[in-house]
Amino acid sequence: MVSSLTFGMLFAIAFRQGLTKTERKARKLLCIYFVLMSFIWLYMQLYIFYGTTLKYFAPLIGFILQINQVIFYHFIRILSPIDKNGPKHIEFHYMTPLVLLLASGVFMISYIFTEQLSDNAIATLFLPYVYLSSLFFSLYYSILSARRIILYKKRIIKEYGEEKWKPMRWMELVMWLRVILAVLFGIKFYMYGFMAGVISIQQIIIVYYMLMKSYTIFPFGEKNALLVGGGEIITVYNEQLHEDPNIQEELKKEVQLLSRSEFEDYYKTYKPYLNLSFKIIDLVEYFKINRTYLSGFINQVYGVNFSQYNNLWRLKEMEYLQSLPEHEGKNQEELALLAGFNSPRSYWRAKKMAEQTKTN
Repeated sequence: MVSSLTFGMLFAIAFRQGLTKTERKARKLLCIYFVLMSFIWLYMQLYIFYGTTLKYFAPLIGFILQINQVIFYHFIRILSPIDKNGPKHIEFHYMTPLVLLLASGVFMISYIFTEQLSDNAIATLFLPYVYLSSLFFSLYYSILSARRIILYKKRIIKEYGEEKWKPMRWMELVMWLRVILAVLFGIKFYMYGFMAGVISIQQIIIVYYMLMKSYTIFPFGEKNALLVGGGEIITVYNEQLHEDPNIQEELKKEVQLLSRSEFEDYYKTYKPYLNLSFKIIDLVEYFKINRTYLSGFINQVYGVNFSQYNNLWRLKEMEYLQSLPEHEGKNQEELALLAGFNSPRSYWRAKKMAEQTKTN
C-alpha cells in the first residue's frame, strides 16, 4: 500500500517538473521499482488465501525480488557517476535474474509433471529458494550500492568540496536503511513488522528528496564543451582533443549536451520567460551546462544575449495573448505584464529593438 501511494505520487507530481534526460531515466527506474514492490505486496496478501495456486509462481516472485535489487542499484549508479562509462554494462546485472528465472521455471515445470512428488514438495523446495536468492541479491547489491555512494562522495568532496555533497547526504541514510532491511530479512522470524516500517521510511525519504531534486549529478572527468555546426553543444574529453587534431568529425559521436531543438522545446513547453525571476542560472541548472558555454550558445545560434532571447519569446506571447477573445479590450500595457515583461516600458523597448533588427 505504501509502495502504491509512493509511485503514484511520483507519477502525478515528478513528471510535471522540468527534468534532464538523466533525471527522467532515474525516476523511471524508481517508478518501475515501486510498481514491482507493490506487486510483491499484493502477492503476499493473496498467498494467504490462494497459496495452493500461487505457489506455482514462486520462480516469478523470486525473479521480481532479484530484479528489483538490480533496478535500485541501477538507480543509484545514475545518481552517482564515478567513471566515464556511466551505467555501461549494467545489462549484465539484469541477465543473472533472467537466467535464474529460466532455470527455476524449467525446474518447476519438471516438478509439476513428476507424479511421484506431491504438491507440498513444490513449496518445500521453491519457497526457500526464493528466500535465499532474494537475501543474497539484497546483500550483494546493498554492498555494491554502498560502495558506489562512498566512492562518489569521495570524488565530490575532492573535486568540488564538502559543501557540494550536502544535497546527497540522504543517500547515505537510505543505504543504512537498506543494510538494516537486509539484516532483518536474514533474521526473518518475527521481523516482518519492522521490515515494513523500514521500507516505508526508506521510500518516503527517496521520494521526498527526488521530488525536491536534492542531488548533484556531476559529469566525470575534465571536459571541453564545443559549439559545432547546426547549433549544438558537444562535450569531449581533453585527452581526445590532444590525441586527434582532426576531432571535428569525431565530435558528432560524442555526448551531446545541448541541441537547438532541445533548447527551444524547453521554452515552448515550460515558458520560463513568464517568470520575472527567471535567470540564466536556472538554465544552467536544468541543462547541466557551464554558464559561459550556454551564454555563447545563445549568442552564436540566435545572435542575441540571454535577456534579448527571452524578450523575443515574450513578444511571441504578446501576439498569442492578443489573439485570444478573452483579452479583447485589454490595453497592451496589461498584456505586456501577462507576457512576462516586468513593465510596459520594457515591452516597448523590446518591440522597438525587434523591429529594428528586422529592418536591418
